[in-house]
Amino acid sequence: MKKTTLFVLVFSVLSISLQPSAAWSRHHCCSGIALGWGLTGLFLGSALTALAYQPPPPVYPPPPPVAAHPITAYAPVVPPGMCRWERYVLDPYGRVLFDRYGYPIKEYTIGSCHYPPY
Repeated sequence: MKKTTLFVLVFSVLSISLQPSAAWSRHHCCSGIALGWGLTGLFLGSALTALAYQPPPPVYPPPPPVAAHPITAYAPVVPPGMCRWERYVLDPYGRVLFDRYGYPIKEYTIGSCHYPPY
């Protein structure tokens, strides 16, 4: 975020000369008040731009298999002595994914009842 804020602030300061305003053309008659407001606006604008910027998700290698049984999108039949485990499917940002009807997507697997498979 610091890098993005600094980049936007430098870009804003460099673009001031391309867009002269009435406050800059009065030959500093207001004893720096307009300059103070302008620089404050530049700083706050660059900070808000940096906060609004959402970087792409990090690229991780695919996770290893979590169980001996495959992960399915439907509830599997559970054999005796085993348990069905379910979890929500997450996007790269860690948010829950929803189907087209607005319900959270779950994935299921079968594993030991004593510890979770992941």
